[in-house]
Amino acid sequence: MDHIADRTCTRRSYRCQVFAWLFACFVLVNSCTAQQPPPDSTWEADAALDVERPITDVGLGAVQGVVVRDDKIYAYGDVFQTQPRVGVIREYNERLESTGRVVWLRRGGKPLIVHPTGLTWHDRWGTFLGDTIKTADPARSRAVIYRLDWQKAWRDGDLDEAVLNVIEDDAAINGCRPELVKVDGRAFLATADYGDLRPEIRLYDAAALLAAGRSSAPAVVAHRVLCGPFNQNLHWAAESGHLICVQNVIAGRGWRLDELDLARAIADGRADGPGVRVRRLTFTPHDELEGYWRLTEQRGLFAVARRRDNLFLGTYRQTGPLASPPEQGRPVIEAVPTENRPGRNP
Repeated sequence: MDHIADRTCTRRSYRCQVFAWLFACFVLVNSCTAQQPPPDSTWEADAALDVERPITDVGLGAVQGVVVRDDKIYAYGDVFQTQPRVGVIREYNERLESTGRVVWLRRGGKPLIVHPTGLTWHDRWGTFLGDTIKTADPARSRAVIYRLDWQKAWRDGDLDEAVLNVIEDDAAINGCRPELVKVDGRAFLATADYGDLRPEIRLYDAAALLAAGRSSAPAVVAHRVLCGPFNQNLHWAAESGHLICVQNVIAGRGWRLDELDLARAIADGRADGPGVRVRRLTFTPHDELEGYWRLTEQRGLFAVARRRDNLFLGTYRQTGPLASPPEQGRPVIEAVPTENRPGRNP
């Protein structure tokens, strides 16, 4: 009996070892898969960029956007390398030198906004910041828009007393990237979808949105415009009435700026409608453009999700068509890993 018991224990021990080995392999394979970059392909580029004054700020994590407000530059990102992950906003002067000021997107010591997408403000409505949240469906992601007290956020360095409203952007298909715009003298909160499943730009009635607390409520969506895919951010050029869609060329890769006459886009309902598109610039890099802020007609700030030179000033120009295959457009600077990020959601 003792021998039988010994053999039984041995078999159980062997099975446990095999199971542990298989489990370790499973975790390793899935970890490696999660860190694989998105599939790449060739596209036609028609724009070139001269980079000026690049900086590397690892404290932004995976940078998600950049804005200019009150003569200061603000970049925001998903600090994926911390535990737990949390979003952040950092302040810079006009030379892209850090002022040292930072707002952690936490409340009560816990992450509130993890993957910030879209920072915008209005004299009447205040400051809005989006959050895109990964779901089980890779084609969809949850979108939440926060209205914030900007002064309190910077006073405290967090969101403990800064959250004024929480809005479910449940009309969104794949994330949100709020941007305040004005059409015919009326302000709207615009946003756009990331994916390629019938993506659209939506303009929300700000008062109705705040009153309802969700974008799918009646009378909230004032206008819809079918647009191009892979929208990472929106930029409103108020002086011209143009909305610039900051896009990837394919899912998770590429730089594209699609500039639309917003009033004509609303009238037609399509970004591809006659007279709607002002210009569309496609660049050669194959890493992931996240944010853009226009300074002049051919100069702006760029935010790119990569380990070095993730924030910079650049001057760009239109060129003739140029094929940009993966080996030619492969970034010299390594991109940030996709593990634990919303991946291709934005």
